[in-house]
Amino acid sequence: MVLHWMAAALTVRVSDVSALLAAPEPTPSGSGFDFDRINPDPAAVPRSDLFYTLANAALFLGVVSAVAGLAAGAIAFGVGPIFGAHIISDRGKSMMWKAGLVAIVIGSTTTIISFLLTEI
Repeated sequence: MVLHWMAAALTVRVSDVSALLAAPEPTPSGSGFDFDRINPDPAAVPRSDLFYTLANAALFLGVVSAVAGLAAGAIAFGVGPIFGAHIISDRGKSMMWKAGLVAIVIGSTTTIISFLLTEI
């Protein structure tokens, strides 16, 4: 009998019963993380000039080693057939290929890093 009375009372007070029985929607708390406030600040990094000095030193050493590998490969490629060692000539040719690829990778790395630092 009590249940019939509650059902009648709810029907009279609530015009839309489906809204009463529907699951509640979560309300945003407003305490979410604000990703718009995140941006890199090179001035906030202590001794940021040290990073650029180390990067330039690595670039210099990489270019020197790539040129040395290219020169050694050219020497092996040229001298190998003179002494009848064709395998040395083949290895010199592949060494020149690898040194050229290393030079391209080293040169493009600094460009990619500088692009990412300026665009982000």
